Amino acid sequence: MQNIRKWLPNTLKYRLFIAYITLLMLPLCIAIYFLFQHFESIREQDMIDRMSERMQQVNRSLTEMMAFAYKTNTMLSQDESLIQIMHAPDKYDPLERKKIIESKMFGINNSFFFHQTELYFRFIDRNGNVYTSYAPNDQLTNEAKELQDWRNTLQAGNRPYRWVADDWNDVRSSRGDKLLSLYIMLDDELRGNYGLARISINIQEWFRNTLKDNPVTEDMTIFTGQGEIVLQNKGDALSRDSMTKMISSHEPNGHYKDERNLSLINYSYVEELDWYVVSQMSLSELQREMQQLRLLIYMFLIMLVTVFIAVTFFLSSRMTKPLYQLKRSMEEASDKKLNVKISISKNATDEIRSLGASFNRMIDDVVALILMLKREERQKQVVRFQMLLHQMNPHFLLNTLNTVKWIARKEKQDAIADICASLGLILEASLNSEIELITLNEELKLLRSYESIQAFRFRENFTMIYETEESVQYGLVPKLSLQPLVENAITHGFNMSEGRGTIWVRARAEGTELILEVEDNGIGMEEAARKPGRRSGHGIGLGNLKERLELLFKREGAVETTSDAEGTLVRIRLPLLIAAPYSQKGDDGRVDDIIGGR
Repeated sequence: MQNIRKWLPNTLKYRLFIAYITLLMLPLCIAIYFLFQHFESIREQDMIDRMSERMQQVNRSLTEMMAFAYKTNTMLSQDESLIQIMHAPDKYDPLERKKIIESKMFGINNSFFFHQTELYFRFIDRNGNVYTSYAPNDQLTNEAKELQDWRNTLQAGNRPYRWVADDWNDVRSSRGDKLLSLYIMLDDELRGNYGLARISINIQEWFRNTLKDNPVTEDMTIFTGQGEIVLQNKGDALSRDSMTKMISSHEPNGHYKDERNLSLINYSYVEELDWYVVSQMSLSELQREMQQLRLLIYMFLIMLVTVFIAVTFFLSSRMTKPLYQLKRSMEEASDKKLNVKISISKNATDEIRSLGASFNRMIDDVVALILMLKREERQKQVVRFQMLLHQMNPHFLLNTLNTVKWIARKEKQDAIADICASLGLILEASLNSEIELITLNEELKLLRSYESIQAFRFRENFTMIYETEESVQYGLVPKLSLQPLVENAITHGFNMSEGRGTIWVRARAEGTELILEVEDNGIGMEEAARKPGRRSGHGIGLGNLKERLELLFKREGAVETTSDAEGTLVRIRLPLLIAAPYSQKGDDGRVDDIIGGR
């Protein structure tokens, strides 16, 4: 399969071209070839049918002549005057007798219309006198012996008549043509046998008249059942093998193709004469016609293929030209910095116009996007520069705070040193802007630092209770996400003059979610909002937390708030992401994997 693909063209234009040729032109050529073969067989069958039709006409003509001879015998047996003369010839004058019989012969000849050849009559009465309807070559003599011989011959046979295919010809000026003669005894029920009749047909004259309507290329042959040729228009028209094949077939008629002599043969058997009438036509004429037709078809096919190839090449080129233009434009896009546009022709198809317009819009959108990204990058650089500039002061404060811490420890002011340490830890975490997610343990550590500072400030007027599950201690949470909630509870949720408040910090897993809760037993958000100088629970810290959760977790992070006169509950829902420690010793705080709790 790979070898086949290697030889196939890779371009769309040539693939379309090959597809058109393979799927359209090649089947058309094959169809024309088989149609031509079918037409050739039909033409050959048509020739056989025409030969069979002519053979039937020849057979019918010969049968009609033989039937005419039989009808003549019927007319003779019904002519009483002819019977009386031939039965008792001595009672009549020889000249008168000859005149009457010849007039009968003439009347019989004229009673039927036969257009091809004339019938010749020869009668012998019971005394051996001979009467003819033609002028004989020799003088007529008494033929009593011939009469007796034929009487004996016919009585010994199965039929009262006999056909003689190659009878002697005694007709004057007949050029030696052969005669087909019917010999029959003339009988009467009252008088018995009264003579012999010979009714002859000039078979060669009939054969010549028959060939007038046949094509020049068609040969006619008549031969007997013993393989003896009676008549033929060419000396070597029919081979001995063909005659043997027809005789051995024992079929009354048929046809076949002689491959050796390249000819079509049609034959018919005449049982009365034991004759085979054969029509033979050479296939050279048919082949000549088919060669001319084949030449015309091939010339037409070559012209059609040439035109088809030209049109196919033109159409495939026209179809793929815009695609090549698009390909070149896309290759030039990077070199020319996207300063490329496709010019679409008015004559292009809707698909090509749509493709070109889409490419131009894509280039415009990409250029606009690049410009926007460049502007954003410049803005990010400005913001980064400002952040670096603003980080100078926090770093200075952190360094100053460390100095104060060491002075406090030197002066043995442990409370001040602890406050500085806690504040330094929170300030250092806020300065690390590259980390957004930290483990819950680290977040609680920052929250405890914040708690120690606020406990010193508010003189421990509140208590914090931590309820966290061991399985979520390495769950990832946004950095400093609990501190603003605890700050709201301390600064807005309690009335410090009324007594000590309690804040519960909880963490647990629910299915695939990490639940963080900060709850207080304060005065509630509505009451805190009515106090002068106090802000609503929906302050900057809570809004900032919601925005950070949406940026980090999209719709998977949410903040829920419940508040009444007995206190406020803020619940944070996060995806459960577990950061397994790199080692139990906590080498540099690194982690080796993040395990989803889902």
